[in-house]
Amino acid sequence: MQNSTTRTIVSIIGVLLGIYSLYFFRDILGYLLVSVALSFAGRPIVTLISKIKIKGRNLPDALGAAIALVSFIVLGGLLVALFGPLVTAEAKALNSLDPQEISNTVRKWLSTADSISSNLNISDENPTSILSSKIQSLIGLEGVGSIFSGLFGFLGSAFIAIFSILFMTFFFLKDAALFHKIIITLTPNSQVKKMEQVMKSSSHLLTRYFSGLIIQVTIVCVMVSSGLAILGSEHALLLGFIAGIFNLIPYLGPLASTGLGLIIIATTYTGDSADWGLHVLYAALVYAVVQLVDNFFTQPFIFSNRVMAHPLEIFIVISMAGLLGGISGMVLAIPGYTLIRIVAREFLSGFKLVDALTENIKHH
Repeated sequence: MQNSTTRTIVSIIGVLLGIYSLYFFRDILGYLLVSVALSFAGRPIVTLISKIKIKGRNLPDALGAAIALVSFIVLGGLLVALFGPLVTAEAKALNSLDPQEISNTVRKWLSTADSISSNLNISDENPTSILSSKIQSLIGLEGVGSIFSGLFGFLGSAFIAIFSILFMTFFFLKDAALFHKIIITLTPNSQVKKMEQVMKSSSHLLTRYFSGLIIQVTIVCVMVSSGLAILGSEHALLLGFIAGIFNLIPYLGPLASTGLGLIIIATTYTGDSADWGLHVLYAALVYAVVQLVDNFFTQPFIFSNRVMAHPLEIFIVISMAGLLGGISGMVLAIPGYTLIRIVAREFLSGFKLVDALTENIKHH
């Protein structure tokens, strides 16, 4: 009895340490998950290349992996190139603005704000002086330095992420069983059978989840693009694509894509100026309708039915992941939580809380 209790305590401590390790190395874990997903997507290319024979010999998997990797890079470049016309249109819109008119408008707003602040005794400083000090700090050496350091930091992080993902993806493509071998190697012999079941169940549920995400992104993309195209908005297809991709970020993504989309629509509108406000309003209604459909129909089907968890449970998990890991934590919350539930079901069954959270997960 004492040995059983000690084993249970050690198992719980091990699981907690594992969860902490996953959190501490969450960036690397994210790169790894993306690499595994890309390896699944590129596997058909590797298989096709390996079937080609030259002088009676099949082409090596390394060549197929390299071709698949180049295909991903080319596809990513094409997606980036799609934003070219949008950037050009935004540049033209900014170039058409009258600086003098903007200056007069801002000066009028500040004058009104100064008078209100003075009458209400809201602050010792008026809005004009506050704004001036902010601008001076922004364009000063310290402000410019912080902007450039942030930009270089972002570029450096992006380079490391892209390089790491491509590097790991190549080896996962080259050896289809590599990920499975890594997990089994790290698993004690006594727990290999349970880990095999964990990998089988997680593969099934995560495949359901990611396929559901593809459906969700497609539905959002088609609905937004169709609605904006009917209104005659510029770059309707691209705006729909942006909305679909942003929708992968729970809760915050739809708000960001809506705000960005409406700004682009407002600044690139080429119709009658009298209808500008109405056009933007109709576009906002399109985004609102799409989000209602997504929130009440698409998301419950994907997040609840596909990973077999209650919507309230999902909301709490995403909120906690957002506090711990920011946007990346929110994106990885559902697949990470699904994996934790599967591991807990296999290694910690018998605990009331674990059994309650995993009762809907079936063995596959």
